[in-house]
Amino acid sequence: MGCPKTVYRFFDDHEEKHYVLSSFTRQQLEELIEQYKAKTEKVYASEFVKYLHEFDTDAEEVDVKDFYF
Repeated sequence: MGCPKTVYRFFDDHEEKHYVLSSFTRQQLEELIEQYKAKTEKVYASEFVKYLHEFDTDAEEVDVKDFYF
């Protein structure tokens, strides 16, 4: 069994809600987003996930759907 993964919800500069699956802790993710923001003017989900994937090969954007039963 690998590292535990967490789904994080965030809003990009389009103000759209996105979910990212990562094995990073929240602190690690916050540090990485600050590094990323220093290199770019705007943060968009798809570009950030590609950047994140360079450091966390398990990272991916996920769709979250409601499921009722």
